[in-house]
Amino acid sequence: MENKRKSDRKKIVVTTVVRKIMPNGDCAIWEFKSKDLSLGGIFICAEDLSLFDLGEDIEILVDYNGNKYYEGKAQAVRSAKVFTGEGEQVESGYGLMFLTPDTEFKDMLTEKLKEKT
Repeated sequence: MENKRKSDRKKIVVTTVVRKIMPNGDCAIWEFKSKDLSLGGIFICAEDLSLFDLGEDIEILVDYNGNKYYEGKAQAVRSAKVFTGEGEQVESGYGLMFLTPDTEFKDMLTEKLKEKT
């Protein structure tokens, strides 16, 4: 599988709140934990891979210890289920690409990712 990422991922667990407007106009809100983070996006752990369509734009808030990392738009660019050789599921979730990161967020995230090297 081709890797299209422009930046390295680091294993950082943060809380991600996702807000999605449903077809009937209602708003659905979910809270996820991340598996990893990069300058380009975040991978959130989710059992239900029917929540978002690939290519769908959603609103997210990424929070770590009460500090807001990112609040803005993201796009679901990947869904994945990973299994062991014995067929046991070890991971499931979505890759979300940040669509509107500002300079302050990018600078802060660059520093945070350096800490995890």
